[in-house]
Amino acid sequence: MDNNADIDMDAILAQREEATGSADSFGFTFKGQRWTAKHPLLADDAWGEQLAELTETVDVAAHYMGEEQWERFVAAGGYAGIVIFAVREEGKRMTAENEGRPTRSSTSSRAVRRRQKRT
Repeated sequence: MDNNADIDMDAILAQREEATGSADSFGFTFKGQRWTAKHPLLADDAWGEQLAELTETVDVAAHYMGEEQWERFVAAGGYAGIVIFAVREEGKRMTAENEGRPTRSSTSSRAVRRRQKRT
């Protein structure tokens, strides 16, 4: 892979939209139902600015889900902590995916594995 190549965000967002149904949101399951929340890194600037103004956890969770879906989520037994936890888990999942696909191979890690096999 050419380390100087541009990152094709159009392709990444299109792939994400094809895989998840949205370029800027992610899904999670709670109480046997599928819910969606905005991904804070992929949401537009206006959404992010509104998020930054919120101080109450319940308001933050409602913002992530949108008011209408938030009301249905609460009626189904959901609460703010579940949404915040889902957002954190999505962040961990994205990080793990990125770490699992390095942009270039590590020759030093190959050398370490060879040395470990010899002992």
